[in-house]
Amino acid sequence: MGTDAGDWCLIESDPGVFTELINGIGVQGVQIEELYSIEDEEHLGKLKPIYGLIFLFKWRQGEEVEGTLQPDAPVYFAKQVITNACASQAIINLLLNIDSNDVSLGNTLENFKNFTQNFDAGLRGLTLSNSEEIRKLHNSFSREHFMEMDLNKLNSKLIES
Repeated sequence: MGTDAGDWCLIESDPGVFTELINGIGVQGVQIEELYSIEDEEHLGKLKPIYGLIFLFKWRQGEEVEGTLQPDAPVYFAKQVITNACASQAIINLLLNIDSNDVSLGNTLENFKNFTQNFDAGLRGLTLSNSEEIRKLHNSFSREHFMEMDLNKLNSKLIES
């Protein structure tokens, strides 16, 4: 597990892990759910309100990006400038675009959003990658950490026996 400043560890892509991550940052009023299809309207209805969707797809080097860039679009976006944090960063970008009284971002994300509000996407991404508080919380969910926790539980049970 990377422990150097700036290292972001690979964490499990699991909705429960991501819900714990955002709760640890201080976010309240939302949870992460995994969808296998957006065509099941009955299931989607049970998940309302839905504040956003994150689509996963494999990036292929050399593919042309289609669409038109709208630089003044009212969307908060921090460009990913580090590895191993794509899902966490996508979730944070999504959270920073929620406008609902039912969702509280907590002090960490509110302060981050206010501090970076006038930054461009690249500088926002760099600032996020250097957020020690968010990085440490993200890294606390690395697989090695989970394995260490499991081994500690096993050792304590063996000692008690």
